[in-house]
Amino acid sequence: MIAQWLGVPAEWLRFGGAEIEQHNGDTNGSNLARFESADVKLIADLQRLDDHHKQIAREFIRMLVRVNYQK
Repeated sequence: MIAQWLGVPAEWLRFGGAEIEQHNGDTNGSNLARFESADVKLIADLQRLDDHHKQIAREFIRMLVRVNYQK
């Protein structure tokens, strides 16, 4: 279920490996999401946080994304 939710093969999630590319509804294929094993581990770590700390992490990530787009 986690592999399906993340859009990665179950084998990759279980054993790791090379970078995975997934189409995100983009018909021309130019918009690709990349999940590396470090990303999957980060998501797993976030899931282990209590609700209060999950909210803090989400807000921090959103702030970083905004700062990154302002460059």
